[in-house]
Amino acid sequence: VEFPAVLLNTSTGEIESEFHTYVQPQEHPILSEFCTELTGITQNQVDEGVPLNICLSQFLKWIQMIQKEKKIIFSSDIPSHSTSEARPCTFVTWTDWDLGVCLQYECKRKQLRKPDILNSWIDLKATYRAFYNRKPKGLNGALQDLGMAFAGREHSGLDDSRNTARLAWRLICDGCVLKVTKSLDK
Repeated sequence: VEFPAVLLNTSTGEIESEFHTYVQPQEHPILSEFCTELTGITQNQVDEGVPLNICLSQFLKWIQMIQKEKKIIFSSDIPSHSTSEARPCTFVTWTDWDLGVCLQYECKRKQLRKPDILNSWIDLKATYRAFYNRKPKGLNGALQDLGMAFAGREHSGLDDSRNTARLAWRLICDGCVLKVTKSLDK
């Protein structure tokens, strides 16, 4: 019901751009009370949202705009003769769930083409566990373990994205080299 992303500059720690839209549920258009309480998303917000195919199209337009504007390139796009001017970019998620399960399943079910750039990512939970040798209790727990407070509302997609970016930046500052942990590309 929500599709957020933020662009983190891994040289400065700044969030340089954000994408956010609500996705209209097609099969079960009425949100459950559980969903509303967990996420803070209202029925009105999803009613005014867009179907998943439109959301993916808008997301790709945003990606193309920031690729031009910021001169970034995703690993799936990198030619062997890559120009040094282009800055590498990849997705970072908290677990494989969003890109590896949810979006994968929804696109397959709805016969939509999932953008190839969403086929590989860094699972920050796995990276965190390996780097700090700690098993965090969720994103909020990982932040707390490092003395950081969760900013905003937990389970709000955009706030979760911003906090995931903050945590990624902290790992980078602590010397972690972020590497793709999952790839669905054949």
